[in-house]
Amino acid sequence: MYTDQPCYKMPFNAASLFGEDGGAAETCSQATSIAQHLMLLITTQPGEHRYDQQYGNAVWQFDFDNSANQVLWEETFVNSLLQQIARYEPRIVHPAIKVHTAVVEHTYKTRRYSEIKKKATVAIQAVLADSGETFHFATEIFLSPMSVD
Repeated sequence: MYTDQPCYKMPFNAASLFGEDGGAAETCSQATSIAQHLMLLITTQPGEHRYDQQYGNAVWQFDFDNSANQVLWEETFVNSLLQQIARYEPRIVHPAIKVHTAVVEHTYKTRRYSEIKKKATVAIQAVLADSGETFHFATEIFLSPMSVD
């Protein structure tokens, strides 16, 4: 179904289309392409996409909101991401999403101090629509302000 479609590596280098190698853009595996798209769905706030105001995870309405409790944040994250995957990522089906938030101390190598941040660990297990193979995705994001590690 989708295996014949090329999967382009992100960030996409448009200059590669005009290069010496005959205009071939760098590609990646289908699993990598899906993982890249899931990260976009996770980190995009609804209204941020110029052409589709519904694209993105509704959980970012709570960004910088310390009054939102952990359970509400996690439920909103999972429910919104399930809807986004159903709408925008047809290459996977039957997604099971687990998210857990925790407060962690984060020390940067280039700084002399540590920060206390909220970290969300996200795990998704799904099935590839075209082959029936199991697909796994996991990431961690730091919140308020959000950063990706």
